[in-house]
Amino acid sequence: MKARVLIAACAAFFATASVQAAGIQQAFLVQNSGWMEPFYTDEQSQLKALVGAVAQAATNPSDKVYTLAFSQSSGSNVSPALIGQGQGGAGVAGQLANLGLARKSAGGALADTDFQEAVTKTITGPFQSASGIVWIFTNNKNSPNNDSQTAERNRDFYRLLHLEPSITKTVVFPLRMPVQGKLYSAKGLMVYALAYGQPASEALNRILAEGRLSQVLTRPPARLKPVDQDAVRIVPQSVKNSANVHASLGRDGRTIVLDVDAAKLLPQVVLQASLQNMFFPYVIDSAKVHASLAGQNAPLHVAPDQIRQLQPGASQSVQVQFALPMAQIPSPWSAQAIAAMGKQVMLPMQAQVGLSEQRLALASSFGKDLQELFPGDPISDMFTPPDSVRASQATIPLLVRIQYPLLPVLVILGGVLALVLGLLALGLVGTRATRYKLMADGVQRQVLLKPFKSVQIRDDDGRDIGELKRGLGKPAVVRVAEGHTLSLA
Repeated sequence: MKARVLIAACAAFFATASVQAAGIQQAFLVQNSGWMEPFYTDEQSQLKALVGAVAQAATNPSDKVYTLAFSQSSGSNVSPALIGQGQGGAGVAGQLANLGLARKSAGGALADTDFQEAVTKTITGPFQSASGIVWIFTNNKNSPNNDSQTAERNRDFYRLLHLEPSITKTVVFPLRMPVQGKLYSAKGLMVYALAYGQPASEALNRILAEGRLSQVLTRPPARLKPVDQDAVRIVPQSVKNSANVHASLGRDGRTIVLDVDAAKLLPQVVLQASLQNMFFPYVIDSAKVHASLAGQNAPLHVAPDQIRQLQPGASQSVQVQFALPMAQIPSPWSAQAIAAMGKQVMLPMQAQVGLSEQRLALASSFGKDLQELFPGDPISDMFTPPDSVRASQATIPLLVRIQYPLLPVLVILGGVLALVLGLLALGLVGTRATRYKLMADGVQRQVLLKPFKSVQIRDDDGRDIGELKRGLGKPAVVRVAEGHTLSLA
């Protein structure tokens, strides 16, 4: 990418990265230079139909979408040329219907190709240097100014994809699409997806994870960048030191889920698992594994801690050992556990798994396929990570689901019920008067007395004899007037 234009684009990008619309802007760049002649003249060509299908699968109605044709600006030919824009990708196929080969001037030679110009002008033009995803549909022939050294021009472009910091994620889809034109023939088509800025990288991750795109581009994408993130994942198989802890993989395909009964919780978990290479299409020739629990002082051990010759998608058996943060796990008698009413309490954690001294190589079968589709292309250069990338990091979610028993809830409910019944009984007792017999000055009498009440006893002439007082039980004589006698019968 031309230095001055790139610097300006980067400056504008970092100034506007924090302001994003609800959707993500996407541009679909379709090569229409002379090298693409068979894709436009072969009646069996599926180029335009493919672009339309990808645009529909990759976009949402809230996305701002641009459709552009690119070759190289020369004479009256302008590249990239905006041929349509709108919300969502439904209109892209129709915008491409009349697209033909570009020429340097009216009636002149077929146009050349400049990948870097197309990407730069898309970012600084329609994108206005804000974050977005650039899709490129090309036969991988990069020939600015009719340069016959297309291999060297491709190397320049590949270095850009790896080293330009504002391009945060790049994946490619090599497709088999044999076409025969009057001038040229081709066997394959390359689809690039470039994320410009971090919001676009996150959006591209979502697009790939949703699965709609995989119904159109059925082969998995090859990762160009980044090659220092999400290198591996851990697939749990069993818990070795307890039959009461069950390990599984979450629906997202990444989260390790441990199900355990609170009464049988172990402070240490020894997990039998497999370490899977997620670096398609790279072989991890060698790397050293280290891991930790995010935010925890306790280590996480992976054994063996060396990877050798692990093919893309392949796994090696490992044993993972770590300590559960017992201080963070609620007691069965805690408010959190009781509020769960005997259900599960979730304890989310994160494991950080890193590879150091990392050496990657392109899988030989993948490289062979690419050379067949794009003969003479220095395709291995595109998949050679920069020398500075010798380590990678993967964040693996870990969810401990603790099943709490109903016993504490039942005990507390029973206690509350007993207290309520006791209070009700006390209330009933407190309102009932009981009849008691007593002897006053030798004469037997009867009185009615409620709990926590007192009564003054008088003779027939109204003279004071004494006083009785009652608590919850029987009353007692608390006072006797001088010259009188008073006692309970």
